[in-house]
Amino acid sequence: MDENTREPLAKLVWLDPFTGSTNEHPLRDGDSVRIGRSASNDIQIAEGHVSREHAVVSCKDGAFTVDDVGSANGTFVNGVQVYGMNPLVIGDELHLFVSVLKLRSAAGEAQEDVAEPVSAVAGDRASLRITRGPQRGQIFALLKEELYIGRSTPSSNWEIALQDPTVSRPHAFLVREEGGWKLFDLGSINGTAVNSQPITGGVAHKLRDGDRITFGGTMTVFHTGFPLQPANEQRDHNGAT
Repeated sequence: MDENTREPLAKLVWLDPFTGSTNEHPLRDGDSVRIGRSASNDIQIAEGHVSREHAVVSCKDGAFTVDDVGSANGTFVNGVQVYGMNPLVIGDELHLFVSVLKLRSAAGEAQEDVAEPVSAVAGDRASLRITRGPQRGQIFALLKEELYIGRSTPSSNWEIALQDPTVSRPHAFLVREEGGWKLFDLGSINGTAVNSQPITGGVAHKLRDGDRITFGGTMTVFHTGFPLQPANEQRDHNGAT
């Protein structure tokens, strides 16, 4: 059967970062859709923070996956950074730095509740939830044992890249050891603080669930698990100083 006559199972929908126009790309069974800044991709997003070859979205036997192919600024599913191949479901949002693509059914419907697929990606891993700053609402699952935090630039390769000019490159370091997570400041210009108390370079700070961590002007909340519905998000936002 000709490809154009096969019925699409879903579609990727996104806004052009320059014109604001809505674009769609159908997904049929067996498709592998390449996404990136280069014109050679199936979906070209010519935004400076998108890598030339950034990610691949595939459909096989009716199941959808996304594979980050070594992008500089990372690929996120519903705000959670993913590594390698990860599942997608209808309603998921795919973030390539500032560009967002949404996986919709072929008819355009979307699932309202994305908490379950987010949890499936993150599992029971610890996380950082941004409560103040340019990426407010985004959640980083701590999927590695060691992670660097720094300002996002086109050439940055931090595990947690923050779109905040007050954040240094690199800014801080997180490591998981027996007994929990520890945080180090890496001599950042604007500092790192836990619950409003600055931490100094080279000194480890052991983190507890609910700790408020600031990196420059960005505030985050550390969780020992993945918060599906953070009840205190509004409080964190209103109470942050």
